[in-house]
Amino acid sequence: MGGRIERTSRARRLLPLVLGLVAQGASLPAAAADPPAPSETSSSAADMARAHYVRGKDAAKAKQWRAALDELRAAWRIMQHFQIAGTLGWVELELGHHRDAAEHLSYFLRHAEDVAADELQATSAMFSEARSKVTQLSVHTNVDGVHLIVDGEKFQWPEANAGVFVEPGRRTIEARLGERSSGPVVIEARPGASQLLRLDLGSADQPSGVLARREDTGAPPPGPPSSNRRPILIAGGVAAGVGILGGVVFAALSVNRAATARTLAEPLSSESDDYCTYNAGTSPCPELVHLKNEQNQFGEIALWSLVGGGLAAVGTLAFGLSEPKRAKTGAIRALPAVSPAGGSLVVVGTF
Repeated sequence: MGGRIERTSRARRLLPLVLGLVAQGASLPAAAADPPAPSETSSSAADMARAHYVRGKDAAKAKQWRAALDELRAAWRIMQHFQIAGTLGWVELELGHHRDAAEHLSYFLRHAEDVAADELQATSAMFSEARSKVTQLSVHTNVDGVHLIVDGEKFQWPEANAGVFVEPGRRTIEARLGERSSGPVVIEARPGASQLLRLDLGSADQPSGVLARREDTGAPPPGPPSSNRRPILIAGGVAAGVGILGGVVFAALSVNRAATARTLAEPLSSESDDYCTYNAGTSPCPELVHLKNEQNQFGEIALWSLVGGGLAAVGTLAFGLSEPKRAKTGAIRALPAVSPAGGSLVVVGTF
């Protein structure tokens, strides 16, 4: 019930709008898109657009929305006038064609002249309703005269300060001029969201192609440059080598001291085990104690050198095998994506 009351109220607010074009018929500008046939003059084209508009307006007043849509679209193809856009957007909103409604109501709000405040308010309210159901794209490119391709359908590039409206869901967007292309960019459109989309075309001598993932371009991935990684790898390798080599050398010294101590202790094998404890000054006890101390010291140094060298080797190997973190790539880069034909930049958000 509430929806029916809203539609009726909307129809009352739109009566000034739908009557405005009839009153201004003689002063309507020439068509901005489809020119008249060679046998027709510009005034006859305006008459044809006005006739379609009046029939569409009468059908809308009778709530014959489908008939109204056909007539108003015919008028719009002949003449892009803000009154036709406003009434067409109203009918499209009634039929649930939110993307088309947002486009035409936006056109009305950008181009309306000498329009009453209540008419602007009513149209603005309808635009807000349609806008909440679609995604608005703000598209930019580096080349003039390109066309916008949305899900395979070709559109003229939007005029300045005009958004491009798309239905929610996964959408494929591309800028194209002749054989040149930005490459397709895939976005996820959401109701009521706004997205900034940059679609740059490459130079004319570059072929068009599908947007390439970064790993397919042969460009080095972002991350620490190799010039910064090399000193770390070298230093780690040197530390590991010194540690391991030092461990081996000190282990050999410890073994040597142990062998020498065993040789000196052989004559004492017939004595008690604590002979040197009670005869510390008697040969060969002082030298034997010295050798035992060196054996233990060299053994500890060898152990910690091998541990340190091993840790340095493992860390250096892990660092050397690790890949620099790649930026996320694909159809879009949040922001740019690179292709043989150019590049694109997508920033998604609600503004």
